[in-house]
Amino acid sequence: MTKHKNPFHRPLVAAVTVVGALALASVSAQARDLPAIQDDVFQVANSGAYPPFSYVDTAGNLVGFDVDIAEALADRMGVDVNIQTSPWNGIVAALAGGRFDACICSMSVTEERERAVDFTDSYYSSGLSVWVQEGNDEVNSIDDFAGKRVGSTLGETGNQWATENSNGQWRNQTFQGLPDMLNALTTGRIDVMIADDIPVYVALNEQDLAIKQVDVGELPSWPAAIAIQKNKPELKEALNTALAEIREDGTYQEIVDRWIGEGVQFD
Repeated sequence: MTKHKNPFHRPLVAAVTVVGALALASVSAQARDLPAIQDDVFQVANSGAYPPFSYVDTAGNLVGFDVDIAEALADRMGVDVNIQTSPWNGIVAALAGGRFDACICSMSVTEERERAVDFTDSYYSSGLSVWVQEGNDEVNSIDDFAGKRVGSTLGETGNQWATENSNGQWRNQTFQGLPDMLNALTTGRIDVMIADDIPVYVALNEQDLAIKQVDVGELPSWPAAIAIQKNKPELKEALNTALAEIREDGTYQEIVDRWIGEGVQFD
């Protein structure tokens, strides 16, 4: 599988949630930096409802990509960690208010969120990707979409992009979900598929599909980073150092292989 450039989008937190987070941040009395965490437990949140990043398995265990990342970072930092779930629509407010020390939850970095919390370095990016059948060498750029049948999922960002950018040059076909669209691509009913990349990687990890990703240049993408409370410089530095360490020693790639798909490399 080729290295991807442009990846996965989490919905923005509603404006009212961010406003509430800002208010909580201004009165947070229990804000903790690294020394306090080292004397206690690193409290980490995710939604627990975002497979394969975080979800509750059939045995009742919280598992996933972000769970393994949190545990690996805590190990490098030499701290005990408690990973718990929190409703996504209130997670920024809960973090800003001091309920958690960090949100390791595939959170996209946005200007709205940056007013309420701080972010570490990005630990992956995610967004749109382009796919064709194996052996198709006709599509190497967006210009090559001309005259092609381009598939996307109705209502998703890929469909919006394809609709806004076609200008009558290609024929858009919409689908209700990724399985139907993958079937259309592998059977030749469409020539090109545009979709959020991570669900496709997961599908490839679970199925033998004769498709390949094509780098067509810049497409919308969103960096995901770890959110922490404002003004926690030691914690931010420790997390960034730990992120660099797990990338360098191969731990990060092992987690990607386990949850997203072997051979996938996040930027």
